[in-house]
Amino acid sequence: YGFKEWKLDTLPIFPDFKICPTDPSKDGVRSLISELMNSSDVLEIICATDAGREGELIFRHIYNANNCTKPVKRLWINSVTDEAIREGMKNLKPMSDYDNMYAAAFTREKLDWIIGMNLSRLYGIKDEYPHKIGRVKTPLLSIIADRDKEIENFVSQTSYKLVLDNGAESTEDFPSGDAAEEKKSQSVGKLVNVTAAEKVEKSENRPLLYSLTSLQMDANDLYGFTADETLSMAQSLYEKKLLTYPRTDSEYISEDMKPLIEGIVKMLSESPVGNGERAKNLLNQGLNLDKRVVDNGKIDDHHAIIITNQSLGSISVSENEVKLYNLVLNRLLMALDKPHVYMQYNYEFWCEDITYTLSCKRIVQEGWKAYRPKYEGETEEKSDIPEYSEGGSFTSEIITVKEVKTQPKKHFTDKTLLSVMKNIDNRIEDKSLKSAVSERGIGTSATRAEIIKQLIEAEYVERKGKQLIATEFGRAFIDSLPDNVKSVER
Repeated sequence: YGFKEWKLDTLPIFPDFKICPTDPSKDGVRSLISELMNSSDVLEIICATDAGREGELIFRHIYNANNCTKPVKRLWINSVTDEAIREGMKNLKPMSDYDNMYAAAFTREKLDWIIGMNLSRLYGIKDEYPHKIGRVKTPLLSIIADRDKEIENFVSQTSYKLVLDNGAESTEDFPSGDAAEEKKSQSVGKLVNVTAAEKVEKSENRPLLYSLTSLQMDANDLYGFTADETLSMAQSLYEKKLLTYPRTDSEYISEDMKPLIEGIVKMLSESPVGNGERAKNLLNQGLNLDKRVVDNGKIDDHHAIIITNQSLGSISVSENEVKLYNLVLNRLLMALDKPHVYMQYNYEFWCEDITYTLSCKRIVQEGWKAYRPKYEGETEEKSDIPEYSEGGSFTSEIITVKEVKTQPKKHFTDKTLLSVMKNIDNRIEDKSLKSAVSERGIGTSATRAEIIKQLIEAEYVERKGKQLIATEFGRAFIDSLPDNVKSVER
């Protein structure tokens, strides 16, 4: 850590942010790039890094570090199909179009360094511990610790409801079991009137394709993979050419990728096992390549994660990598399928001055949901739905008393913590800040797993099964910090 060299009189540190090489193993690549950039044969440079803030920052650092002054054109593409590359090369952009994007990325890099270096050293010296304070990780630790305290201080409240034999529950809560039992005895065998009956056909649209964050959330929920494990396996599958680039925030593909998707489904349909029959059915009914799947306007630097047209075949993959691959494959096929259509029934009943409600569904078209994984805590939907007409009546011979206890919120898991990071605007009251982070969150798909990992390595947070819980040390540390260090808004 270099902890012994940390001194208060050296703080604060504000470097000139001159970018210098630090990894000797890359000297050969750096020398080659420098030689090419400064070659008299090269009159113009094309920047073809990722079409996003980080890609812009990486190129400008290399360009500036080599003191290059040659004119630059920008290749701005969101996929690497031949068509997209050719179209992008025909329409190269002026580099100046992306100056603000570079400025935003460099500002963020400077802030991360200034906040992390100065505050980590300040509190490290005060506590005699190599603290790790960060623009994102410290507010995140505060969120985890606050949730843990809320759970510890939670006091459960108990109430009681009456339940008819068709599953309808009373809208009224009874404060005691005796009060509920008394009302039950008054109601058993009495006439139940149908005061409202509604039947509406509804549809549930297909899921979006995977971004890295949404893939990490599902993999954690279904298989218990940590965010870091999912990223590592996705990267491995990418290097084996089985998945597309994993570090993406997008859940859409671009127009030029439609033929690629059709080719992938056709490849799957030719398999005698696995998803062969399912893929054939999709091709026969027509792939649903609408705006929910294909939208150039919702892609920044990379499109959604999908499988490639490379078959698993004889490629060496681990058991968990197969699970992750199949998760991505299944999400792609679900996204291309028909909507899930169902009939929604909403009933209201009245019996002995008590109102009961019942909501249930009957499937009309299974669609994509026939292949949806079952997530933790989910229950099966009823299919034997009774039908009632408004104004009708029946007798309920069996009424039960149901005990209802309020439950505390659950400790964070990788899935729920990633959701908080992705949707951090839900925790921000300042409207200008809220809009700035809307649909972006804090951290990026590429860094969120590392942030969680660093909190654990610093012993601020520990894993207990799937749960992420602040340690006593982590809670004491976050309590010692002022709000302007640990607040998401600040």
